[in-house]
Amino acid sequence: MTHAESQPSLDADFGRIESSILPSLTMMLDALLDAAATARPGEDAAFVAAEIRSLAAELDSVTRQVSMLSSPALVQRATAA
Repeated sequence: MTHAESQPSLDADFGRIESSILPSLTMMLDALLDAAATARPGEDAAFVAAEIRSLAAELDSVTRQVSMLSSPALVQRATAA
């Protein structure tokens, strides 16, 4: 399979990744905004900070997964198949 033949498949794969990640990011941000909006000053800072750390860890994990999927070696291997 040539690069030109595999490019539409890779584009479709990344489109599916994007369509699954972006809604997750939106939900993460909504959860963070909800937590911040209902936080009681001086009382809920630890909870909101924990939520932010949790969301940051999830985002980091997703970012690493996408980076691995888009690595040149993997893309080259997919185009060679």
